[in-house]
Amino acid sequence: MRPQPSTSDSFSPAQTPRARGFIASRLSFSDLQFQQLEQMIRSTPWAWILAAAAGFLCYLEYRDGVDGQRVKAWFAVYCVIVAARMGIWLAWALRPGLRANLPAMVLPIMATNQLMAFSFGVLCVLLQSDGPAQAEAILHITMVTVSLGGAIRLSTMGRAATVYVVLILGPLVLRDIWFGGSYHVAMASIVSLIGVYTLLSARELSSALHEIQAQRRRNAELVIALSAENERSSSARRTAEEAVAARMRFFASANHDLRQPLNAMALLAQTVHTVSTEHRVKEMSEQLVACADGMTDVVDDLLDITRADAGSLSPQWSTFAIDELLGDCCRPHQAVAIAKGLCFEISAGHVAVRSDRALLARVVTNLLANAIRYTREGQVRISSQKIDGDRLKLTIEDTGIGISSEHLPHVFEEFYQVDNPARDRRLGYGLGLATVKRLSELLDLRVTARSVQGQGSVFELHLPLADAAMSEQREDVERPVASSSATPLAVRILVVDDDPSSLQALDGLLASWGMDVRSASDVGGALDVLHAGFRPHALVVDLRLGPQVSGIQAIEDLRSALNEAELPALIVTGDVGGDYLDAARAAGLPVIVKPVRPSQLRAFLGHIQALGRQGVAE
Repeated sequence: MRPQPSTSDSFSPAQTPRARGFIASRLSFSDLQFQQLEQMIRSTPWAWILAAAAGFLCYLEYRDGVDGQRVKAWFAVYCVIVAARMGIWLAWALRPGLRANLPAMVLPIMATNQLMAFSFGVLCVLLQSDGPAQAEAILHITMVTVSLGGAIRLSTMGRAATVYVVLILGPLVLRDIWFGGSYHVAMASIVSLIGVYTLLSARELSSALHEIQAQRRRNAELVIALSAENERSSSARRTAEEAVAARMRFFASANHDLRQPLNAMALLAQTVHTVSTEHRVKEMSEQLVACADGMTDVVDDLLDITRADAGSLSPQWSTFAIDELLGDCCRPHQAVAIAKGLCFEISAGHVAVRSDRALLARVVTNLLANAIRYTREGQVRISSQKIDGDRLKLTIEDTGIGISSEHLPHVFEEFYQVDNPARDRRLGYGLGLATVKRLSELLDLRVTARSVQGQGSVFELHLPLADAAMSEQREDVERPVASSSATPLAVRILVVDDDPSSLQALDGLLASWGMDVRSASDVGGALDVLHAGFRPHALVVDLRLGPQVSGIQAIEDLRSALNEAELPALIVTGDVGGDYLDAARAAGLPVIVKPVRPSQLRAFLGHIQALGRQGVAE
């Protein structure tokens, strides 16, 4: 922002307030005029040299003529003016205070400019005799050149430029007219035309410079407006991110707190179902297990949808065999399908795919549960087929009730159910396919659905195939050992969980499977169990054992106490994300999210038993 003109900086104390106000009003400069004034000051040395040369040329041409004495006097005065102008520039260049106070330079600069123009006009008046042709030519060229240069330098100060040109060229034109004759009349005409042209050019230049200045001002206003808009957008984005983060913290806390009692309830129901011999008790406990599974599905679906929408669900990519994953996913549903009298068929080769194993299992499980739920007779079939060279098509088809064409486009929407106005929970909650859609987009599974009402439905997933070399490398590593629920599990287990209900329920379930189980609520209690002589085959440890204690550290402490760095260990947790869970996976520990499904737990323990560790066969 340019400083505004200050009358106190420009005038002496001797000037009257009235005169000072009049002159100040005439010298009220705009920003553009201040810019041009500054440029004038900076170019003073060059202008000074040219002006001095112009005056000296005129002096040389006329000093020996009839008007020589007057010319010599004029040149002396002219040199004083030129020296004063140079002195002003030196003061401006050497005094930082003047450079910082540009309004104080307005009057001296403008006065010396007009005074110099006036001196050239006086020279024309003093040359009262017609000079030689060469001298006359040099005089006219000098005057025109000086007026043209001055008009350009003063272009944004319209009246000052006009006065400057008139002071120089006006006396010259009058002198030519006074002398008369064809030569001087022609020169008067030419100089007049040049003067008009000079003033018009200065005006056009002034308009162009003002337009450029206006455009700069508009650009600056636009930049300020855009900056303000960006600031508002950033503020809104931060508010939205904080809201999402708060919502995720709430869901994470609620998820953990909800899963703990749900886990205990599911394990207790499973324990009652295992140990009871009463038909009625087994029937009721089976219903309790189904209820717990249904609640678990709802919690998982809601959390997956929320995390996918918030962008906080990151796939853990790995390579694994699709037939093994399908085996794990189908095992719990196969029994349900057989119990309904359905034919359950799996047709999948040993093909390696690359995806997130846990999330893909959620997708397949939801599709299978949906197929079995809406199929009263016939079959549920899952198959795979290589397509397009780098994709595997996974098909889940059933002969169920099907979906009409009007409902089919909406089946992936949350809480959308067909023909379930009473919200019968046995028909699901309308979240399973919505979860499938979210997770499929996250994993690039390209899920599609087609259906014919009364004939069944077909859901297809397109999975990326793993690299062939990686497939061979992973084949032996990730092939799990099959475990049957009927296989006796003679395994010694140490369970560590700070939640009393979960600890008691898990202890009871493992004992009902015939295992030798010890339990503790913290690391100190677990170490006491080991010091008492108990030698477990595996550890089952809760991920969070207190505000500052992680299950990962507990496993390291227990392995160190047993001097068995490779002792199998399983992490169970109510968390579905966070630093602790990432650290557990980074440490290579298998993780089961609460509520613990008995089939998953048996698969892990069956694997431990199959390893043939010392003491398992005892």
